Amino acid sequence: MAKRWCTTIQDAGSGDGILLFPDGLLEEMGWVEGDVLDCQFQDDGSVQLQEIAPPCSEK
Repeated sequence: MAKRWCTTIQDAGSGDGILLFPDGLLEEMGWVEGDVLDCQFQDDGSVQLQEIAPPCSEK
């Protein structure tokens, strides 16, 4: 069974929202600042997030 985490969207004061991830979620997923995430909105109102692997850089 998948774990569920709850958080709220903070008002950025500009009409945008800021989604703050709980520390436990970041630690468990191994996510750090700068990671790119795919966001899928589900029919039940939940959101599924998944890290997107960065493309290989050409040298």
